[in-house]
Amino acid sequence: MEKKIRVNGIKMSGELIQVNLMQPDDPKDLNALFLKSAAENRINLTFLSCTALGMQRQMSYCVPSADFERLKTILAFDPDLKKNAALIASVGCISIFPHAFSLKFIGLLTHVFHTARLPLYGIATSLSVVTLTTDFRQIDTAVTSLCAHLKLPSNHAPFATKAPEIRIERI
Repeated sequence: MEKKIRVNGIKMSGELIQVNLMQPDDPKDLNALFLKSAAENRINLTFLSCTALGMQRQMSYCVPSADFERLKTILAFDPDLKKNAALIASVGCISIFPHAFSLKFIGLLTHVFHTARLPLYGIATSLSVVTLTTDFRQIDTAVTSLCAHLKLPSNHAPFATKAPEIRIERI
């Protein structure tokens, strides 16, 4: 039996919309325009990732699915913004808090997703967390597949993707 990798916890998001925004080789900064519009419309970003290859740059953002109508309004505001944005509806984030970070850990996560034939729409890391975006309808399957390789703390809270989410908005 393979040795499980110890982690400090796993957290799942509610249902989100992922926006992949490609920045063309153009002086107009579409990402700045998108972020300014999201802030003006009080849309929270729960995930942000940047991918760059030479001069090509793509930013990926996740916003709560409840903000979908406001998101469509933002994208419709500017033809270049709309043309260069791709939406992935119904995504979820899985945040894993590793005990110790290594490239082997990232390799394990991507291998588990590949083996379980789960879509992996994005991945972001920081010093304390690795966040993966996947199909929200398959988030429970993804966590179950991951848990087969991870050792959670004995006091880890039960997983619940259907729990109501508390949303605080400034008035």
